[in-house]
Amino acid sequence: MGVGVRGLSVLERLISHAALVDEEFTFDLHLVDPNPAQPQQYDVHQPDYLLLNHACAYVSMYPSPRSVSQAPPLSGPTLFDWARERGLRVARDGFTVGTQGRLVRPNDNLPRRVFGEYLLSFYRRLRDNAPENVRLIPHVSAAADLRRKGDTSILSLDNGDHIEADYVFVTVGQRPSRPPDDRDGSAGRLIGRPYPLPGQLASVQPSETVAIAGLGLTATDAILALTVGRGGRFDRTVTPERYVPSGREPRIVVFSRSGLPYRARPAPSLVVAYEPVAFTRSAIDRLRAATPQLDFDRDVLPLLMLELRVAYRRATILQQTGTEDAEAFLLRARAAVADGRLSALDDLPGPDEFDPELAYHGTVTPSAKDLPPPSDGEAYQRSLESWMAADIAQAARGFEGSPFKAATEMCREVRDTIRYAVEFGGLTDASLDRFYRYHAETINRLVIGPEEERSANILTLLRSGVVSMSLGPNPLVSWDDDSRSWALSSTAFPARHTVHADWLYRGYTDRLSSLPDDTTVVGAMARRGVLRRFRPDSPVVASIDVDALGHPVAQDGTSAARIWAFGLLCEGATFYNGYLTSPGRFERAQSDVDRAVHELVEDVRRAGQIVSAFEGGTSR
Repeated sequence: MGVGVRGLSVLERLISHAALVDEEFTFDLHLVDPNPAQPQQYDVHQPDYLLLNHACAYVSMYPSPRSVSQAPPLSGPTLFDWARERGLRVARDGFTVGTQGRLVRPNDNLPRRVFGEYLLSFYRRLRDNAPENVRLIPHVSAAADLRRKGDTSILSLDNGDHIEADYVFVTVGQRPSRPPDDRDGSAGRLIGRPYPLPGQLASVQPSETVAIAGLGLTATDAILALTVGRGGRFDRTVTPERYVPSGREPRIVVFSRSGLPYRARPAPSLVVAYEPVAFTRSAIDRLRAATPQLDFDRDVLPLLMLELRVAYRRATILQQTGTEDAEAFLLRARAAVADGRLSALDDLPGPDEFDPELAYHGTVTPSAKDLPPPSDGEAYQRSLESWMAADIAQAARGFEGSPFKAATEMCREVRDTIRYAVEFGGLTDASLDRFYRYHAETINRLVIGPEEERSANILTLLRSGVVSMSLGPNPLVSWDDDSRSWALSSTAFPARHTVHADWLYRGYTDRLSSLPDDTTVVGAMARRGVLRRFRPDSPVVASIDVDALGHPVAQDGTSAARIWAFGLLCEGATFYNGYLTSPGRFERAQSDVDRAVHELVEDVRRAGQIVSAFEGGTSR
């Protein structure tokens, strides 16, 4: 159920495993999705200025042998190779892709539309490579209900069809919250679901003000939809670039709890990768030996900050004297870990050179020893613009030239170890709530921001006055009945400043926390007790409950052995499910699916129905 990015990964594994078994054993694979291989965020009809946040050479749906060990992977092109094979080119505006312009480069962030076409190509490739003992049965419909009858799942679809399945994979993505009750008339001026764009913003008129909640990637998309999407353009023939408005832009006010934009991302590079020294699974195990449930701030974060210091020093040595000296430093650091004295190692940078906590938590305001904090929104925005300009300059230097960027990138490089620390009850309830309320967003802000050029576009819009971020962190937001508009009031300055907006756009997905209220098959499964919410009393975590093998946990606490759930539906019980996979590296998402399909095959094998044909690790 759900043939998007995760569902297609499941399909690839099912086809690859099926190719290894006795041909007399047949698989009927029912693919349930109203728009298979076309999840909304990768719709092939969306405009080209909505870009992927990944360099195209680092995106691939084809798994690496490092990720899948139970059946050889289907081999195929990365997004970059696929685009080159088709002769795609990038136009002078830097985002339109077609037949005109320069050739696609490995570090290009291509339009999400193009990735949608790549997904369709991957889907067709899977269908063409399905062995004779696999029958693909598409159902262009959504699942509405699932009930259990012994070991069989009976699915009811929106179109009235029914499917009896021995095994089920649920990869339907996260469930958005229901629209709010329109008790005061504000719902008509609330854009609660951010996508699809630009359609969700079509009602916003040039004479109006729109407030965008959030400073992340979705907010960036909305800003571009209201500017470039309405005929504006960036003039790069001058330095710094300038924005040429079309006259159809509304006034745009952007805000968030933190008041911090996402950091600009440098071009990808392998130079940041090394075997971590301080932030390791063995270090987490030592912590857990004393305290089975950890507190992220108290126990885990200090190790991560220590690793950032190691990464910073390694990067400076690489930059100054080369690989051999950097490796020698890592050897000294590992010896210091063994002696329990890494934090006191003289080689590590002090806070005056690199402060990992300041880098991690971030601030756009000057420190007290330098200048007084901004007294109003205008001063705050000036500080923010200076902060963004400095960050973009760091990104322009690349990971090779910016030890700061190389150090903070470790928050991405050690993602699997963060998972190891936080998943499946690894944190206390209170710490898990804080992790998802604060740390998950902080890590995203550090390492999955817009690429350098896109961040520079946002800075240009700020300087041109088209976009304002002058409200500061955590403004109050309310509906004003008298003016029939949204009132946004600053809370960070001595004197409160209020801005009125005609529209409020939520630049994030507000996830549904009440499973029984879900109108999709997920809600139906919850109402039947087939699945339950993980941490049901949490005001933050909205995940379904799954066990370590990906099986949903039922209301009675048992695992559904013939059902698996993967993707954003599980975000909370597991961590960091919403990402695209890269070629040639271990990817947890693909590994989990490989293990699940192997479990399915072994379950049938125990009944004596399958003969394995896997004799090596070559790709088909």
